Amino acid sequence: MHISKSLFVIFLIVGISTIAFSSKDESPDIEKLNAYLNILHLKKGFSGELLIAKGNAVLFQKSLGYASRENNLELKLNAKYRIASISKSFTGMLISIADQEGKLKLSDNCIDHIKDLSPKFEAISIEQLLTHTSGLPHNEGIEDYWLLKSKLHMTDKKVIEEINKLDLLFDPGSDFNYSSLGFFLLASILENAYQCSYEELLKEKILGPLQMTETGVLNDFKIIPNLVSGYHFVTDDSLVVAPYRNYSMLKGAGDMYSTASDLLKWNNSFNSKLLRVQKSDAFLYAQQGKKGNQNEDSYVNGWYLSPDEPKKQYHGGGTWGFSSFNAYYPKNNISIIILSNVSSLAIYEISSDIEKIVFGKPFELPPLNYSVKNAPDLDKYIGIYASDSKKMNLLITGTKNNLYAKLGNNPLFEIYPKDNHEFFAKKIEIEFRFEVNNDQITGLSAKRMGQTFHFNKQSK
Repeated sequence: MHISKSLFVIFLIVGISTIAFSSKDESPDIEKLNAYLNILHLKKGFSGELLIAKGNAVLFQKSLGYASRENNLELKLNAKYRIASISKSFTGMLISIADQEGKLKLSDNCIDHIKDLSPKFEAISIEQLLTHTSGLPHNEGIEDYWLLKSKLHMTDKKVIEEINKLDLLFDPGSDFNYSSLGFFLLASILENAYQCSYEELLKEKILGPLQMTETGVLNDFKIIPNLVSGYHFVTDDSLVVAPYRNYSMLKGAGDMYSTASDLLKWNNSFNSKLLRVQKSDAFLYAQQGKKGNQNEDSYVNGWYLSPDEPKKQYHGGGTWGFSSFNAYYPKNNISIIILSNVSSLAIYEISSDIEKIVFGKPFELPPLNYSVKNAPDLDKYIGIYASDSKKMNLLITGTKNNLYAKLGNNPLFEIYPKDNHEFFAKKIEIEFRFEVNNDQITGLSAKRMGQTFHFNKQSK
């Protein structure tokens, strides 16, 4: 594969550690993975680690960026990251273990295991909590969640009181709505069933048997060695220190940390003896599951399940300062693990790109675009653009020196001049080509992931 001069230069970036092993039977394109990660680092500020393995054999492992930007401390392999919602897969396994050990039944109503829960939730079963079909809202359903309560340390009793204030979005079992609050309730059910803390149960049933010594539950009062600092992208594509978030409301739902190598042990555990039924197919695919909001894949026991080839179980995670993704492909015995200490990354898009490279699907490396030296007059591009179907509006706004795009209710992102009336974004893979008639901007075409969408300019 031909590598341009610019790609050759980026291989020299400081802060890069790599391990790459290949096998004659199945080896990913190491050169392409290296090139892709470095482009991702330059264009979108990726900082973190990628691990690809077949069984226990590591095929590719690389970290790049900084564990602490304040101290200029480079990332090393197997640093610890907050894994956010990937935590749910551990809670799903603990519920299955409790079911096998006779501590509970999936058909039990959750109110039978949590005495302080409001009677209005009496129809919700444990299985419905596991599959996000309980009707409970997600975290933001709690009043002032992001403004105030996500920053407060709350007792379990206080969290239950907050949940009791909520109304169900639909009758239990009738629809799907992703809810971390449901997994908080699952963790509380486990604690009541075993009469010990979720953390203790996690260590006894999963982390100890799998020798996952670098994984645990976050605690704001505990110093965790090798836990990297988190950063967040803002609209001008600069990094800031990640806002504070307390994890007491995320018990069992998003309060864990881990390393890439420990998550590999976790993925490989589906052929171990955590459950009497040892295969992941029996653990995950015995239930039909409910359709989720990631490409309409179903959700069972803390995992999204994709029926498309290559068949996989996966989960992403996002919290202030961290983006993560973990996927296991049972037929291929392949793991893809992505951990980053930067939030607001398009982690599912990144994982899709890496999957294409790993499995040899058609994929072109994204171009390394840089802004032109002499920026055009940006004011003429500002305005509201409507799609041809009139169903979506695109806002182009900005200042004298910066231009931003905003599609519907999505966040603003900065776009940069590439060529005459052409712009590109760094945070997401998208290009805009503005249309001109008699020196007036009349519309634009947006190109993203191989598709082109047309918009007509409505006003300024």
